[in-house]
Amino acid sequence: MTYKISFETNPTAEDIQVLGDGIIQYAVQKKDHKPMAFFAIFIRDENNKIQGGCSCVMLYGCLYIDSLWLTESLRHQRYGTQLMSSAEKYGKEQGCTFACVNTMDWEALDFYKKLGYYIEFERHGFEKDSVFYFLRKALMYHV
Repeated sequence: MTYKISFETNPTAEDIQVLGDGIIQYAVQKKDHKPMAFFAIFIRDENNKIQGGCSCVMLYGCLYIDSLWLTESLRHQRYGTQLMSSAEKYGKEQGCTFACVNTMDWEALDFYKKLGYYIEFERHGFEKDSVFYFLRKALMYHV
């Protein structure tokens, strides 16, 4: 069999899913982990247009908040807090013991800190002296 390596910009979601599925299968094979579970919570207007939301993945006991975004008009009205609380509640219900999120220094660092997240790691070296923060919060403790 012959193989080729191809560089692709803007790959399809289906092609990326092949990689994720392979990782999930390997995790089950090696550690008997439950498959990763993806979910999202959205804020929609009366026309069903998304005005904000968060996308998350539960992997191996961790709730990872991948994306959190609100349209400018919804910011500073507690919608972000409601989205995070909903995601954390669902994560707890599914057995996640901690949550993590990342943000740049110019994005939402103080917001996450107010919600009880602490800086676990920071990475320097990004353009324009930006700093990338990895944050963590305990959801529950092992009994």
